[in-house]
Amino acid sequence: MIKKIYFIVLVFGFCSKISNAQVESFEMGFKFGINIADLEGDETKGFDPRTSIHIGLAAEIPINEYLAIQPELLYSFQGVKYDSEEPNFEKETLKLDYIYLPVILKYYPFYLAPGFSIEAGPQVGYSMTAERELKNTVNGGTEKSDIDVKDIISDIDFGANFGVGYQFEVGFFLQARYSLGLSNIIDIEGFDDSNFSQQNSIIQVSTGFKF
Repeated sequence: MIKKIYFIVLVFGFCSKISNAQVESFEMGFKFGINIADLEGDETKGFDPRTSIHIGLAAEIPINEYLAIQPELLYSFQGVKYDSEEPNFEKETLKLDYIYLPVILKYYPFYLAPGFSIEAGPQVGYSMTAERELKNTVNGGTEKSDIDVKDIISDIDFGANFGVGYQFEVGFFLQARYSLGLSNIIDIEGFDDSNFSQQNSIIQVSTGFKF
């Protein structure tokens, strides 16, 4: 696991160095923001979104005055909340945490507003954590119990991103994005119902700074 993460970071850094040598205006920085995460698909009735965060790195590689590519490396906290069916527990949170590598194409329509961009692109993610957090209120306190479910969650997640952004001249930027899951996150050995599928669905609002 550590080797895979280290490899992704090395590839991201290597690409950044190449781009920096070729494009004078290449920029790189950090971003963080809010996730409103949900699941779409089969048997999702009764699910409520999990509100959490994402954090990571973002670069900008200009193609011309209208187009740029923004590769990112993000850690994203996702999942859903729902009423528990377990005895003695009231609520559950399915915590699904991923490392994502989005590659976003940015279009700058300068005739609308300098710095404004329309954005879209694919992403691939690797599941880092998958667990059920069970909660119950007891005598004014909160009782918790965590159950690991990573063995039934697919390691790899594919998605597509659509959104808008605005970057100020000083490097500060804002982004709003919808991430549509394209792959089934359920991977149960021996479960042969190919019609059962659930996908990640995330609204992200981000801010950051590029140098």
